[in-house]
Amino acid sequence: MLREFSLNLLAVVGVLWLIYVATRFARYLADAAVGNLPAEVIFNLLWLNSMGALSVLLPIAVFLSVLLGLGRMSADNELTVIAACGIAGNRIRRNVLIFTGIMGIVIALLSLWIVPDVLAGRYQLEQRAKVTADTTGLVAGSFKESQAGDWTFYSQGLSADRTHMENVFIEIQREPKPLIFRAARGHFDVEPSSGDKYLVLEEGYRYEGKAGDLDFTIAEYATHSLLVEQGGQQQYREKVKATATAVLWQRGNLEDLAEVQWRISSALMTVILGLLAMTLAHAGPRQGRYAGLFPAILIYIVYSNLLGVSRAWVEKGDLVPWLGQIWVHLIMLGLWWLLVNRYQLRHYLSIQRQAQGQ
Repeated sequence: MLREFSLNLLAVVGVLWLIYVATRFARYLADAAVGNLPAEVIFNLLWLNSMGALSVLLPIAVFLSVLLGLGRMSADNELTVIAACGIAGNRIRRNVLIFTGIMGIVIALLSLWIVPDVLAGRYQLEQRAKVTADTTGLVAGSFKESQAGDWTFYSQGLSADRTHMENVFIEIQREPKPLIFRAARGHFDVEPSSGDKYLVLEEGYRYEGKAGDLDFTIAEYATHSLLVEQGGQQQYREKVKATATAVLWQRGNLEDLAEVQWRISSALMTVILGLLAMTLAHAGPRQGRYAGLFPAILIYIVYSNLLGVSRAWVEKGDLVPWLGQIWVHLIMLGLWWLLVNRYQLRHYLSIQRQAQGQ
């Protein structure tokens, strides 16, 4: 059984991993095509993203591997022969728990320690890549407009490492007074905590107003920062995902506690899904080995969505942190108990109906 589960796990992880990598690769190519990402960092980001996705792909892969393994054995009547030989169902349940328990420990190690470090490296690489992309798209001696069309950039030249601009001219169209900046040097910078992107100008002048107006203002500055793009909630969430578990636990705010619970839930989810797979794998006559695949996918979607809803409630303060996502796991354990005892419950209800009819 363990060999059957392991072979199915390798096959399912391979398929899911290839789908994930292909999707991410297409997205990075689109970003590189419009100049938002340097082409040379695509494969590094792809590798870090695929490693970070293992904690998300493994729970459903373990679930499907147990389901497919036991489904094949049920369709080939191997489980029937095992029961006829006097081997109790607890032996099968023990093997499933051993397999899912080992994988749960692996997923816990990934979610709590390894994946945050990988995502931290990816986050830093993405921020550097975005800054590099802004200056890489600049051609010395030519103008470049922002995507919204309200900013116009001009740089006479770039530094040797192509990270700093020299002799910068910037025009910002706004009402009621347009802005013009001149600077000897300029570079892009990203605030690590918020993800906000700034254009930092050094040793220049700031002109505000329209030419010929009486309220025309000229100011000299040593350093001037312009907000180019706000990081937003998505950048903040990515930063939290890349933070070490010990740091999140020490800070202890609602968003950090919700993230810690989410990481722990991945391991618990793996074991509970393995138990549910046992009840769905026993196919009836003429049903085939894939009969339980559709309800299994439906259960996984409901399970993962409930965990996501519980996480959002904890972040917003609508749910007390100590309850967190425990109630979702208890509901799924209750569903497993109902599926295991469904025949006894059906027999009990039929007896009760007969007693009421008499």
